[in-house]
Amino acid sequence: MASFAAARRPFAAASAFSSLLAQPAAAAIAARPFSTTLPQQTKTVKAHRLPDRLIPPYPYGERRIYKQSNRGLYGSARIRFGNNVAEKWGNKSRRFWRPNVHVKSFYLPALDANIKTRLTLRVLKTIRREGGLQEYLLKSKPARLKELGPGGWNMRWLLMQSRAIQERFNEERVALGMEPKPIENRDDVIQYALDFATPGALSMRSRSTLEEIKAATAAQLGAFTLGDLDPADLEGIEELSDEEEARMFRELDLAEAQASKKTKDTVTV
Repeated sequence: MASFAAARRPFAAASAFSSLLAQPAAAAIAARPFSTTLPQQTKTVKAHRLPDRLIPPYPYGERRIYKQSNRGLYGSARIRFGNNVAEKWGNKSRRFWRPNVHVKSFYLPALDANIKTRLTLRVLKTIRREGGLQEYLLKSKPARLKELGPGGWNMRWLLMQSRAIQERFNEERVALGMEPKPIENRDDVIQYALDFATPGALSMRSRSTLEEIKAATAAQLGAFTLGDLDPADLEGIEELSDEEEARMFRELDLAEAQASKKTKDTVTV
């Protein structure tokens, strides 16, 4: 037994030595910093979710043919229909060609945000040639505005609210000999539009901006009249009260009843 125990001692010493060597590595692994904080995330805005009620209407109107193009940058591409013709017998079968549509995300420096949108390959080629999505959207030629469609028009309007683009347009006005326009602080509106177009609930800042927009819209609308009446002609005329309305209805019903009774008496005679 003593010889057996002596024979096991080298193995025990070796295992103890290996465990000592493994301890610093385990301690180093355990000492690594651990944090539950996620890395800073960037929002990717979906262009088709931008708030339409906040943006002026598209001057050329929505596209009635191939309505999917209203939610992206399709240019002049539309779905096309045609026939497959057999070479041997000349039989025809209907078919269609859809535009070559892709999904792409672009970074807009003026908004400091990523915009994800659907677009055709031809439009993507034009964007690369122009130097980016921002330059593609800001071109003001009528052909480009018609090519943008409602989706591109919304992105263009949002870009034009930023301070950087307002300053850029003022520089162009000064170069043309025109008076520069005052720069407006529209950061809250931009933040609300970007937050609205991003999946998820609105932030506190966006909700407060929405309430301000609603209040301003209600103040601008106010009371209105139908027809061709001039509101100035209504000054001095009291609004019809509920009691007066009920009294006038009773008088009208009484007059109609008397007229009906008189008609019956005439027919009987």
